[in-house]
Amino acid sequence: MSALRAFSTRARTKRWTVAAATLAVFVVYQALILGILVGGLGGAPNYVRLYPAWENARRIVRLTPSMTDAAVLIGREPIFEYGRRHPVFGVAVWSFELTWSSLLFFLSFSALVGLYLGIGGLAARWGAVGSLSGAGVVGLLGASVSSLTHCGLGSFGVLLAVSGVSTTTLQWFGNLEPVLIPAGYALIVLAIVARARGLAPAWSVAAT
Repeated sequence: MSALRAFSTRARTKRWTVAAATLAVFVVYQALILGILVGGLGGAPNYVRLYPAWENARRIVRLTPSMTDAAVLIGREPIFEYGRRHPVFGVAVWSFELTWSSLLFFLSFSALVGLYLGIGGLAARWGAVGSLSGAGVVGLLGASVSSLTHCGLGSFGVLLAVSGVSTTTLQWFGNLEPVLIPAGYALIVLAIVARARGLAPAWSVAAT
């Protein structure tokens, strides 16, 4: 049995496991971001805000002639925000916005990792595990599609600043930001391909 056929069959039979793994990865991702912000920038969140996301999206579509421009604008629209305001001055110490584009990123990223975890089987080689863990780190750093804000830094800058990286290095590393998300996706796909190849022999034995 080919690797692709074995992978497709396993994905269908394990669809609920894949769904549960996807949800778990999504929750863990959000918890990690919250932990980084609270631990690195100081203080638990003390406000939450929900945006009228559907109404805003409909307004953008109605008022924007170009569908391409409308899609870009909708992608930047916030859905949900939480953060911490200074208890005395009321200004934002840090904040996190879940936008449509960031939601798409986290869901797709979580779905791929959930697929890898859900289909089970052997990891084939340590390289597959390395690809998966590398994708997780790269994906977390590449959460620039989200709006993590602190003193004007983008999300990539926030995550590096929390790690103690200097401002000069932040400016240099900022050039890597557009590369991180594609790299994360590529690493996950490599891990899935390696696991699919590992599934083929097992399914061939089961079929006989």
